[in-house]
Amino acid sequence: MKNIPYTLISWLKAAAAVLVVTLALPLAAHADPLDDARAAGLLGERPDGYVDTVAPNPSADIMNLKQQINAQRLKIYQQLAGEKGVPVEEVGALAAEKTISQKLKPGMYYLNSSGQWVQK
Repeated sequence: MKNIPYTLISWLKAAAAVLVVTLALPLAAHADPLDDARAAGLLGERPDGYVDTVAPNPSADIMNLKQQINAQRLKIYQQLAGEKGVPVEEVGALAAEKTISQKLKPGMYYLNSSGQWVQK
C-alpha cells in the first residue's frame, strides 16, 4: 500500500462507493409496492389523500395494497389532525396536493377535480 499514491486510493474508494450506490438504486426503486403500482397505472392518487384503482377489475393484490395504504394514511391523517386541531379531510387534501405535485412521477395517475383519471 505504501507504493500506491494516496489520490489513487481515494479515487478507488470513491468509485467503490458509487458502484455500491448504483447497484442499490434499482433495488430501492422497486422496493415500494405503491410506487410500482402507480408506475404500472394500477393505482392513482385521489384529491382526498387516498389511493384508488385506476382500471376496472383490479387484482386481489392491488385491492389489498390499496386498503393497506389507505389505512396507513388514515392513521397518519388522524394523528396530524388531532395535533393541529383541523379536520382529517383537510389533512388528507393537503397531503394529496403535495403528493400529486411533488411525488408523482410523469405517467402516474391522479384523479382530477372532474373525477377523471389523468396522467401527470
